[in-house]
Parts: sequence; structure tokens; C-alpha cells
Amino acid sequence: MKKNVNLKITSTQYVENLKPSGETFLRELEKEDSIEIHTEGTLYSKGNAMYILYDETEKAGLEDTRTLVKLNEGALSIRRYGKDDTDMNMDMDMELKPGMRNITRYKAPTLPFLELELYTNSLDENLDENGYGKISVDYRIKLDQFFTRRNILEIEVKPSLS
Repeated sequence: MKKNVNLKITSTQYVENLKPSGETFLRELEKEDSIEIHTEGTLYSKGNAMYILYDETEKAGLEDTRTLVKLNEGALSIRRYGKDDTDMNMDMDMELKPGMRNITRYKAPTLPFLELELYTNSLDENLDENGYGKISVDYRIKLDQFFTRRNILEIEVKPSLS
């Protein structure tokens, strides 16, 4: 059964720094950027998997883009694509599973395909039987040779007010 939901999506990006600590180093996170989006979406289940489908916002710089989030057996998949199936301006598939390294391709509107390397540190899911609650995933992202960052993505699912 499909139902409308309200979503609060927070993505925080950190630079990882190694700081000397005696004879070793400590990994410290320095907040670089954060974005919080409030939007509406659709929540549904199929088999053991739960799906969240929503349209991206202009605030995120991803207008005309749709995102499908799938939570299944301790893994979170995120597929982002142009709303029009013929539109190849945006395309991304991410598979986030704790302890797993994943290499995928990322297509942005003005760039060629780039290699995206992901390593998932943790995935926490606190959803009730209705699918309401919070999903949190902590992962490292490496985009070709351009940069490496640590991301924490939180998706809060609430009942729709309408």
C-alpha cells in the first residue's frame, strides 16, 4: 500500500583530518557543508523492502530529478535519475551497506560520467511498523581524483499532514 509522507532529509559533509596523538593519529571530522530539505514523498513496501520515492528540490540544485530510496536487509540503495526517462542529465546509483565498498558511476548535468567510490561505516534504521521514523547512514565518498569526504545522511519519515 502506498502512502504520502513528509520527509526531512539532512546531508552533512565532513572533511576528515588526521591529527597527531602521541605516536599515532586520530581521525577528526571537520564540518564542511550541510543541507536540510523538507519535501513530500511516497512510502511503500514490496516484499521485505521499503521504498521512499520523492522529487528533488531546487534548493538541493537537483530540480527535475527524482530519487528512489530502498531499504532492504541492512542495505540502503539510492537511485537518482531525471524525471523524464529520456533525460540523461542526472543519473546515480548508490548501494550503502555497512563494511562494504562500492564503486559506481555518477552522471551530473554538465559533467561526463565520474567514478564514485563509497565505503559505508554504519547504517541505522529506526522505523516503526508504519514506516515512520529515521534512517541514518554514515559513509565515505570518493569522487574520482577530485575529493574524498565523509557524509552523514539522515532521512526522517513522518505522516503526511494532507
